[in-house]
Amino acid sequence: MSFSASAESYHLHDGHILKAVVRNRDGEPCESEIDLDRFIGNQDGWFMWDGADWSHSAQDARLEGTTLTAELPKRDGGYRERQGINLDDRITNDNGVLVFN
Repeated sequence: MSFSASAESYHLHDGHILKAVVRNRDGEPCESEIDLDRFIGNQDGWFMWDGADWSHSAQDARLEGTTLTAELPKRDGGYRERQGINLDDRITNDNGVLVFN
């Protein structure tokens, strides 16, 4: 299940950690967090899944709903327009714990 479907609240912490209050199987709220730098990278100014450390080069990172957005540098040193990646595509709630799938 996408993490947001069972989330009471969520936010981006320190620019790269998704923190959320999600429900477990019993419906109880659980605080959970996941470091997005472990699963998302920057490839020539584009977010990419199965990468790492996107936040090390990103500017102005924020959440817009479930979409992580930021300005990411390209190889030539310039920046693309603001890019986004939908966290619900790969971040799920597994019994009250945020996990990457």
